[in-house]
Amino acid sequence: MRSQGILPFLGHVVWLTAEQGGRRSGPPNTPAGFEYVSTGHVPPHGVEESASFVLRVEDRTAWCSPATARWLTFDNVGAQAVRPGSVVVITEGPVRVVAYFHVTEVLEER
Repeated sequence: MRSQGILPFLGHVVWLTAEQGGRRSGPPNTPAGFEYVSTGHVPPHGVEESASFVLRVEDRTAWCSPATARWLTFDNVGAQAVRPGSVVVITEGPVRVVAYFHVTEVLEER
């Protein structure tokens, strides 16, 4: 997906290895200028509260990289609310956890 504008959640992403249950092919090979889109949820909420999540990764080949993110169709409220210190569990399919996005800052949207 090609997203325009600021992604207000700042932090870093940690991709799980295949041995940890993550992606067999490693970090997704998202083309430059595009963002990775999957689903995510914020614990203690579970997959039943998942929503589409957009992730812009600085180093697309690294297992851990600085990144920015946002919810695709939800505001940052309710079960999808993230704050500094939150972790968004990134899933592919309904239950396969592939990464964790650690939030360090949330920019105010204008």
